[in-house]
Amino acid sequence: MKENSLYTRLIEYGKNGKYPFHMPGHKRKVKFLQGEDIFTIDITEIDGFDNLHHADGIIKEAMDFAAAFYGTDKTWFLVNGSSCGLLAAIHAVTNIGDYVIIGRNCHKSVYNAVESRNLKARYLYPEYLEAYGICGGYSPEKLENILKQCKKKEQKVKAVVLTSPTYEGIVSDIKRLAKITHQYGAVLIVDEAHGAHFGLHNQLPVPAYKLGADLVIESVHKTLPALTQSALLHMCGENIEIEKIEKSLRIYQTSSPSYPIMASIDKCIRNLRQCGNQKMEQLLLQINDFRKRVNRQKHFNILGREFIGKAQVFDIDLTKLVIFVDNRCMNGRELSEILRDRYNFEMEMDAATYVLGITTICDEKKDIERLAESLEELDREWKNVGKKEKQPELLWQEENEIIFSAYEAGLCEMEECLLKDSVGCVSGEYLYLYPPEIPLLVPGEIISPKLLEQIEWYKKMNMNIRGLKDTENQRILVINKNLYQNREKNCSGKE
Repeated sequence: MKENSLYTRLIEYGKNGKYPFHMPGHKRKVKFLQGEDIFTIDITEIDGFDNLHHADGIIKEAMDFAAAFYGTDKTWFLVNGSSCGLLAAIHAVTNIGDYVIIGRNCHKSVYNAVESRNLKARYLYPEYLEAYGICGGYSPEKLENILKQCKKKEQKVKAVVLTSPTYEGIVSDIKRLAKITHQYGAVLIVDEAHGAHFGLHNQLPVPAYKLGADLVIESVHKTLPALTQSALLHMCGENIEIEKIEKSLRIYQTSSPSYPIMASIDKCIRNLRQCGNQKMEQLLLQINDFRKRVNRQKHFNILGREFIGKAQVFDIDLTKLVIFVDNRCMNGRELSEILRDRYNFEMEMDAATYVLGITTICDEKKDIERLAESLEELDREWKNVGKKEKQPELLWQEENEIIFSAYEAGLCEMEECLLKDSVGCVSGEYLYLYPPEIPLLVPGEIISPKLLEQIEWYKKMNMNIRGLKDTENQRILVINKNLYQNREKNCSGKE
C-alpha cells in the first residue's frame, strides 16, 4: 500500500511540474549548501558550532558578516520567521500596558504582541487605492496627528510599528515617518518581511534600516534563496539596548535553533555579495518586459510606478507581480485556478480583483515569459460577460469603535451568536483574510454593518476567511452584552 504522508506528498508535489510564483524565494531550484543532503548538516550546539542565543563563535561571525553586508549596527538571525522578530522587537521596547501606534494593516503577529503585552494600541490606517481595492502607504501627517493627540492626553507612545512594503509591494515614506516618530520620543519598528531583497539594485526601494527605522524585520525566505522560516532582525541607531533585544529573542526563538536554516541565511548573504546585483539586474529586465506585455492586454493590467504619489505610495517593489483582472470575466480566485490547472503555475496569493506572483533572482527568463504567454492567450479568448462589480471599500478606511483592548477582551465572558445577527456586538475573536492575515476585526471592537457587507462580498468571491472558531464562518464569539452595557454605563457616569 502506497504511503500517504506529508513527506511523500511533498516529494510527489515536487515532481508535478507546477512552477512556483510563490515563496520561498529559492523556487526549489537552488542547492544552497553545495548539494549536501540537508540531514547531514542538521546538528545541535556541539563543540565548535556556537550557540545562537549566546553567539561568540561561527554564528556570531555569520551575523557580523550579515550586518556588514547590510550596513546595520547589528543583525540577528531568526529561525522562527519574521513573526518571531516582530514579537521580540515589540517586547523589547515596551512594558506591560504601554501605548503604541500600529499600522492597521500589520500582520497578526503584531496584534499578538499587542495582546500578550496588554498594550494600548492606536491605529494608523493606510491610505486606499480605491480603483484596485488595495492599501496604499501611510500618511506622515496622520501619524503626527495621532502622536500629538497622545501627547496632549499624556499618553507616552513607546513604539510605532508599520508594514512597508505591503504584500503587494507598496512602500511608504519611511524616512519622514521615522523622523516624526523620533520627534515624539518613540522608536520605529518596520515589518519589511517582503523586502529582504531591497538594496540589491538601485531600481528597488531603499531598505527601511537606511532611512531611520530603529528595528527592521525581514523574511529572507520570502524573496531570497533561503529556507522557510529564515529571517533577519536589523538594528540601527542608539535608541534601543542590545541586551533587551537579545533577552526578547531568547523568549520568542526556539532553544533548539535549526542549523540548516541558519546556514541557508549565511549562504544566501554570501552569494548575494558575490552576484546579487547582477542577478537582480537580469530579473528586473525580464520583469520590465513582462509588465509591458501584460499592460498591452485588454483584460489584465499590472501594478507599477504610475501609482507613486497616489494614496501615499512612496515607492513600489517591481518584483511583485500584482496582476489585476477585469472582473466582468472572472475574479482573482478563478484566474488563479486557471493558471494552476491549465498552465501549471502556482501563484502566491489570489484576491478578489487580482493574483499576486512573487519573483526572485532564482526565477528564469523562460518561466516569466511563459506566464506572459499564458495571460496573452487568456486575453485573446475572453469576452466580457457581465457588469463590472465594485469591491466594497476596505474597513481600514475608518476606525472601528474599540470597547476593550484585545487583552481585556480575552478575559471577558463570551457568548456565541450568528455572524449575520452580530451588528453592534463586541467581538471576542479575530477575523482576517488568509493570506496575508491582516485582521479586519480585532477582539474588543464593535462589529459594524460595513464589516458584514464586506464579509458577504468575500464569501461571494470565495475568499479564505479565517480567525473564527467556527470554520464555516456562520457564528462568532462576542462579549457578553451585560459586560459591554455595564462598561458603557460606567464610562458615561450613569448609575
